[in-house]
Amino acid sequence: MPDFEMLINQRLGASSSGLLVIDENLDLRLLQGRSGWHALTNRFDQQIALEAQDWQVSFSDFVWPDGLKTDLLIYRISKEKAVVNHLLNLAATHLKHEAKVILFGDKSEGIKSYAKNAQKLFGGERVEKKLGGDSWVVELTIDNRSDKLLDDQNYTALRGVTQVCKHTLFSKPGIYGWKKVDKGSEQLIERLPAMLDTTLPLESTSVLDLGCGSGYLALAACGQSTQTHATDNNAAAKIATETTLRQAGLNATFTFSNAGEQLDSKFDLILCNPPFHSGFGIDYDLTDRFSKNAAKLLKPEGKACFVVNQHVPLKRIASNYFKSVELDQDSGNFCTYLLTQPSFN
Repeated sequence: MPDFEMLINQRLGASSSGLLVIDENLDLRLLQGRSGWHALTNRFDQQIALEAQDWQVSFSDFVWPDGLKTDLLIYRISKEKAVVNHLLNLAATHLKHEAKVILFGDKSEGIKSYAKNAQKLFGGERVEKKLGGDSWVVELTIDNRSDKLLDDQNYTALRGVTQVCKHTLFSKPGIYGWKKVDKGSEQLIERLPAMLDTTLPLESTSVLDLGCGSGYLALAACGQSTQTHATDNNAAAKIATETTLRQAGLNATFTFSNAGEQLDSKFDLILCNPPFHSGFGIDYDLTDRFSKNAAKLLKPEGKACFVVNQHVPLKRIASNYFKSVELDQDSGNFCTYLLTQPSFN
């Protein structure tokens, strides 16, 4: 597979300014910051890393940076179709006439279809170049824009996904699995009373929903007297979670963090369904980071309840940070675990 980061660096060096859109599919350690270039990301950890490399950065749920005028946008396409179409719509709306949009990606990821649809939207030329294997770079020109935008699933709008404990779970495109409740998370909530030897909703305790997504775990587990805290890396998660928990009347706060790394409070209970996908690939380092930070954030007598896909080796990973990692249930698809006695305390 071609080195997209190297190819993007070449493009950055060939132009004095532009906008680089960064989802979770680029290794920022391999990108070279350029004066005059602006980065747009929806990931908190990427904002931190880019600022450390002296990039000018906008962190948002892919909102066009205020006041930015440019004639070049570079984008390594995202995994979710609604995100890609939303960003192409932004380009059509905000880029200057005769501006260029350069897309990188694999055919199996849909780049050929995205390029054809973008050409219809932009109304200009399309030049495609095969990079080797399944990978392509496509250069598109903004010309006679179409009034008909691409279907981005009404990207900016929150919508009710389901009812949970008589309350509505809100979500939106840009959050992993946003159209439904994750089956693993459902299993964790079903098993939680047995794991904690109590009933739901929880009361008079401090709870952290670590990697909250739309806030399902907090919504399903917490009560009116619970000190509820939620954290996530994704800008869209804040929008959905705050709405979900506020509408339910919960005493809840949200903080951006990279797998909980930026938090310093201690909690009685941590609930977590850690991601193991990073963009188009699988990344077990994510499980390690969530486990490590859960141990740092848990009170000495606290409990962390995790659910993972059956193939994720949580017991091996979490045993580095917890003295006790007990399998609660293996459903054949997901495993729930009770983690106690954090090594950092």
